[in-house]
Amino acid sequence: MTVVLEDVSFSYFEDDVLHDVNFTLGKGLVHLLLGRTGSGKSTLALILAGLLMPRTGSVRIDGSDPAAKDFERSQVQLAFQFPESQIFEMTVEKELEYGLRNFGFDPREITGRRDWALECVGLSSEMLPRDPGKLSFGERRKLALASIIALKPEYLILDEPLAGLDWRGRENLIEAIRKLRDQGLTTIILTHETDIVSEIGDTVTIAAGKTVTGPLAVEDFLHPEGEPGHDLLPEYILTFRSILKTGVAVNGKPRRVQDVARAIADSLTNQDL
Repeated sequence: MTVVLEDVSFSYFEDDVLHDVNFTLGKGLVHLLLGRTGSGKSTLALILAGLLMPRTGSVRIDGSDPAAKDFERSQVQLAFQFPESQIFEMTVEKELEYGLRNFGFDPREITGRRDWALECVGLSSEMLPRDPGKLSFGERRKLALASIIALKPEYLILDEPLAGLDWRGRENLIEAIRKLRDQGLTTIILTHETDIVSEIGDTVTIAAGKTVTGPLAVEDFLHPEGEPGHDLLPEYILTFRSILKTGVAVNGKPRRVQDVARAIADSLTNQDL
């Protein structure tokens, strides 16, 4: 099944934040929703989670309205930006089990889901008795994510999940998201960081000008025909496009910065020959 938005508009007071948004997201993939600050990404996340209702249009997740009273709340989980600030329990174990207890899982299933979530995000069970306040920033971010995925939702919405993380923290969290995709989880990542496209993502949707374009395949986003019509391409792709405009023959459609470097190096080598 899928996430389907049809003609969705939303306003705060008199100002439209989203206008006639239409898109469909497939299941079991990592979807990137790219947009600058103020583009409506966070509002869209709240609508997808059923926490806001659109002014017009419809939202369907696996055929159901996420804002309906009978919608299964555990199936769509939203992690706000800086989710570690919402940690409040005294131990890692209690934090992981809080949501599971509130959804009524029995003790055996709570233990199984808790341990599975820890493994997914790369945390050790030895951390269970520790005080979350004494964990590193990256560990707290992982704990916040684990407490959400312990519910085993069908859909996970992450609002700027890489914000504030150092290089190692970014790599660890991206690896956790890859593992979740392998488990069949559908992840929607809202971000302004265009470089993440090269690291993870099956589709890219662009939020700009109160509307949304996409989803696009990653290759089609990175290498559009003609001018892209937005300012969200990664810098290394802009450099690559500038080189092509000089007439230099560079083959392929590189995805990562190292792919761009390799393609340019191969082109220069061939010219020397």
